[in-house]
Amino acid sequence: MATPKPYPEQETTPATEMDKVAEALSPYIARTETRRGIPPKKVELPRIAGLPASEEVWRFAQENALVPHIETTVQLAREAFKDIREIKLSYAPDPEIPHWEAIVIDLYVSGSVDELLGADQNYRRAFITAVPNEQQVKINLLVWVV
Repeated sequence: MATPKPYPEQETTPATEMDKVAEALSPYIARTETRRGIPPKKVELPRIAGLPASEEVWRFAQENALVPHIETTVQLAREAFKDIREIKLSYAPDPEIPHWEAIVIDLYVSGSVDELLGADQNYRRAFITAVPNEQQVKINLLVWVV
């Protein structure tokens, strides 16, 4: 059995010198955009149907030629539902089925149950007619009642 290698004695740093290390490293830790007096640059996200699209949404939409179909879908939703509070786009890969991905349009609306069911029926009819079958499975509308 080999004997353990002895380590050299640890040097101790006085407490007053510890702050000097933090001061020396702070420019490297902080992002360059947050320098004093310079506001951080805002990255402009690409837009689809006037809505901000994350890098994932944009990539998936471009790879699958979905941009015009997402724009159509959002327009149909705006026409069908009266009281829309917010619309968001997101990318949703299925965790259980490999290579099953979609763009999700989260639609936050308010209204009575009858109004919302009627609006949903009108939207679904228009969606099936306007968007090709191959693209329909890649675009999902989720209606959230607020």
